[in-house]
Amino acid sequence: MPVDSTPTFTNEFGAVYTDRVAFYAKKGWFGGGVLEELPIRHVTSVRLETTRNVVGGVILVLVGLLLLYNGSGGMMLAGVIAAALGVLMLIGWPAVTINTAGNDLRRSTGGVWQQSNANAFVGAVRKALFDKP
Repeated sequence: MPVDSTPTFTNEFGAVYTDRVAFYAKKGWFGGGVLEELPIRHVTSVRLETTRNVVGGVILVLVGLLLLYNGSGGMMLAGVIAAALGVLMLIGWPAVTINTAGNDLRRSTGGVWQQSNANAFVGAVRKALFDKP
């Protein structure tokens, strides 16, 4: 059992302690994942990536606008949904990746609305990496 049981930072991506990182690996957009506790001395790097699908996003936006312009009732609703999904694909979604000394990559993906939380988690892990005793 670790000595320090009070996290210095916590959110939906995990928790950062002075001696370890509790990280939700394999987390998807709406939750899930496996909580893994990694000793801070084993963590070699952490990065935040934004995954975008430009081609798919542009196609969905164009299809959505065509349906919105030429459609009626249900087609207009489908156009709004297609355009909204296209915009989300263009904005992208965050993915936090933690690399350990064994060169194991652990990845956690969040929704578009979780970009600031992913950024804050990466910042807290980096601070813990540089502040280790």
